[in-house]
Amino acid sequence: MLASGFKGFTNASVTKLFMVAFSVHTFLSSIMDTRHTHHLQYTNLERHQYHKIITKNSVFSNSGSLLFGLLLLYQFRILERQRGSSKFICYIITIGILSSTFETLYIIITNSLNIKTIIPSGPYGIIASTLYLYYKTVPVSFTMKVLGITFSDKFFSYLLAFQLYLSESISTLPSLVIGIISGILYNLNILGIKSWRFPILIRNFFKKYVAPIVDTKKPRSLSIPTQNTNVPYRAQTTTPNEEYIKLLKDMGFKNEERIKRALIQSNNDPTR
Repeated sequence: MLASGFKGFTNASVTKLFMVAFSVHTFLSSIMDTRHTHHLQYTNLERHQYHKIITKNSVFSNSGSLLFGLLLLYQFRILERQRGSSKFICYIITIGILSSTFETLYIIITNSLNIKTIIPSGPYGIIASTLYLYYKTVPVSFTMKVLGITFSDKFFSYLLAFQLYLSESISTLPSLVIGIISGILYNLNILGIKSWRFPILIRNFFKKYVAPIVDTKKPRSLSIPTQNTNVPYRAQTTTPNEEYIKLLKDMGFKNEERIKRALIQSNNDPTR
């Protein structure tokens, strides 16, 4: 039920990178028994521990939250395939900064009202924002009826999110609301935040040194030679890759013949 186009992390290296980073940071914090110190509260601001505004996003507070969070992130890899890795990592960082800013303002405002609040550690704002984009931009692949009620294939992602935000009781509610608001603002392209990109120097650095470590190789495309065996290799006919066809259908492209023609023209490269 959690399938989404390609199996694994093909064309989803940024998703893979963040999942590994969240897992490692949570695991190390668990070993050192420091997970409880990553929550964000007003005392952190009083002590000038401003780094926790950002770092609290990378540590899940318990193993249950980590499990459901990773399952959701894995499902959201289709958003990276839609946008491309360069655009997707800019989205994650933009939303991380936006939601963290709103969470900090929330703590300051509630403290001024003599209400003590704690924002649990974990990328709850980022996940809520991405869930909103998943709801808005990823089309339904199929529906089914259970006891007369119609469910889509996306229902299981929403069920995972429901379980994730219940794992910390109501303490994750502020991050959930803030994340959805951040997602709406991003989708509306407020202040042109959709167009933000890393400088070319940083992009080249990641492409040269980081991408080879986390990239997952694409499935090999099959080529069938034409009847004239003397024709050069470049004139061979490319067979459309079935997994690419399924991926593009998941993205909302329904005309299979046009998909096949496009794949043939691009030599089975759906990013072109």
